[in-house]
Amino acid sequence: MAVLFSPPMPHLPSDDITGLGVLFRLKQNGFGAFPARCFYEPVLSLRALGRPLVVAAGPEAIKAVLSTDAASFQRLRMGRRVLSPIVGEGILVSEGAVWRRQRKAMAPAFTPRTVPTLARHIAACADMTLPRVSMEKPVDVFSLTQTLALDIAAVTMFSMTSETFGTQLRTMVTSFMSGIGQPRPADFLLPPSVPTLTDWRRKRFRRRWVALIEAIIAERPKIGAQDDARDLFDLLMQAFGEEGGVAGQAVVDEVATMIVAGHETTATALFWAVWLLANAPEWQDAIAEEVHSIDLSSDHAAAALPKLTVTTAVVREALRLFPPAFMTGREAVNDVELCGRSTPGGAMMLLPFWMLHRNPELWENPAAFDPGRFLNGKEPERFTFLPFGAGPHVCIGAQLAMTEAVLVLARLVQLYRFTAVDDEPVLPVGVLSTRPSRSVPFRFFPRRSNG
Repeated sequence: MAVLFSPPMPHLPSDDITGLGVLFRLKQNGFGAFPARCFYEPVLSLRALGRPLVVAAGPEAIKAVLSTDAASFQRLRMGRRVLSPIVGEGILVSEGAVWRRQRKAMAPAFTPRTVPTLARHIAACADMTLPRVSMEKPVDVFSLTQTLALDIAAVTMFSMTSETFGTQLRTMVTSFMSGIGQPRPADFLLPPSVPTLTDWRRKRFRRRWVALIEAIIAERPKIGAQDDARDLFDLLMQAFGEEGGVAGQAVVDEVATMIVAGHETTATALFWAVWLLANAPEWQDAIAEEVHSIDLSSDHAAAALPKLTVTTAVVREALRLFPPAFMTGREAVNDVELCGRSTPGGAMMLLPFWMLHRNPELWENPAAFDPGRFLNGKEPERFTFLPFGAGPHVCIGAQLAMTEAVLVLARLVQLYRFTAVDDEPVLPVGVLSTRPSRSVPFRFFPRRSNG
């Protein structure tokens, strides 16, 4: 039996870390913020400057917070403080009636009946980009997946291309995530009425960001009547267009949310899948065998999806090890009991999905890359595998993200064999998503004719 590849991970803090220590570490990397005892204690109660901080990493605790007792918890105010500069009042931070209206407006764009259309667009974008990958010099794969995922988000959701705004958008998103998008302890501990220097910098970013999104919206071709929705933008205009015209604030916020979330999630998932396959060439070969005689062109992509079982297993295993949404947070609305422990109202709740996915009590050999755990009808226990969250706020674009990741990865392996240029470790960095700790160059070699 081949030795399984176990990717390197950041060091975890000692078990006696304080709540404040967790918050400070979250600014640097969510994969190194929580102690190992969270694997064995479903609910860990800490304090940060006198305020209760609860880490819920067990499946029953997460199930209660996100699903069965979701009404007892609300989104963390920290999330709104950190994310609002880039998503405004969009669906990622909204609550109550506003959130329900947003969800209802977007739902038709993400139903199963849209999969054939989405698959066709995804395959077309992949065939525009992947055959042009350089085989003469090393390729920055994360930049490649970001570019391709942004192209796909623009086409599938907004009937646009990213040629005119792609570079600027990626630059601003990366700048935000590596700087003012990193949560500070003050974001958790200070009330929204108390501004910080970082909040001021976020407001400056917000002005420039909104101007860019409005420019993107203005460039979108206006095709078809308002009552003939062809994509997510048309649905948003039908729901919110009366609130300020084409660049109304509600539309701006949802366009920003979907562009950022729509390309960031898939870009990171694809990067980690490619990197894992470079370190586990036997699985790269397994996908190559699977896709050898499958037609992945735009006209046949949807029909190909059910045949891509190995590719799907690889993507799911990449999402288990490196979930793009590595953590979520909630705040207890009132006193509540969680897995037998009393949790006071106002307590900050942190739910590290990545620890759930690597819990040795839930997974065999949890640190290893083993797509076989998702093959032959095997399914993880409910609430042990949550790459897209759970409950009412489960990711609305989960099906689009999976369809995209599977089709793009299948086409990439169909075209190329690839290896990493160096053996330097690559660590997951969890801030707002799970990005690599460094730029990783890859070499690509033709597997067969690109025709």
